[in-house]
Amino acid sequence: MSDREYVKSIVDIIPEEHLGEVIEYMMSLSGQKYDEEKFDLVSKHILNKYHKAFEVLGK
Repeated sequence: MSDREYVKSIVDIIPEEHLGEVIEYMMSLSGQKYDEEKFDLVSKHILNKYHKAFEVLGK
């Protein structure tokens, strides 16, 4: 099992009410490489979450 798969399995078992805290902590980690990856992840998440709203606004 790769480190990435291991972390994903841990995230999968975190109760929904604690996900916000975990995400906040992960987003607080710094470093240019991490900042670029975090930006990509956050932008993809926002796009997926609000895709329908962006479509409506685009009309």
